[in-house]
Amino acid sequence: MNKVNLLLTEANGNLSGSKEMIANAVKMAYKYVFPKLKVDWDIDLLVTNRLPDIVIPEDGVGGRARASDFIEFAIDEEKATEVLISEMVAHEICHAARWGKNDEWASTLSDAIISEGIATCLEAEFAENRAEKTVFIKTILERTDDENEKILAKLRDQLDSDIYDYGAIFFDGNDELPRWAGYSLGYYLVKKYLEKTNKTIEDAFADKYADFRAVL
Repeated sequence: MNKVNLLLTEANGNLSGSKEMIANAVKMAYKYVFPKLKVDWDIDLLVTNRLPDIVIPEDGVGGRARASDFIEFAIDEEKATEVLISEMVAHEICHAARWGKNDEWASTLSDAIISEGIATCLEAEFAENRAEKTVFIKTILERTDDENEKILAKLRDQLDSDIYDYGAIFFDGNDELPRWAGYSLGYYLVKKYLEKTNKTIEDAFADKYADFRAVL
């Protein structure tokens, strides 16, 4: 049976007391995502507390999918919980799964928005019936269609560009964009694509970026 191989950085001993919690969270995520997205290969997941730059401060979790079979993940042990870890791991497994089924790179802002929208959509479904959710996904789900249309209007002239302010668009926001604007716009557009094509996220997660232009 294919699985996520959990690797903990333990040189400083700080993760030793969290092994069981992390393992349970990872298992929860891959048991949901692997069959849903038909992931038929192993994925290595490196968990550390040494990458604070990718941790969402309020949630104590964060990750980066580096390849179809490798994910970096970071936690703040004072804030991370089993539920929050599993939610964010599900998001990153979705990225890895897409690379395994479709190896195209996100070369433009539009591609990056759709890439994050796909993973966020999967994450939202994973967390749907949970009382505990990340501040990240709560923010995305609470953002209205009108708000997302305003984000789209602000970014439309940059969509085909490969030069853009990634930090402002996807993370911090600025005077014109709210925090996590790129993620919520991606979620909004992917949901529109699913409605337009009558597909589920498991049907559409590996579709070409060009296909999603149908909703732009």
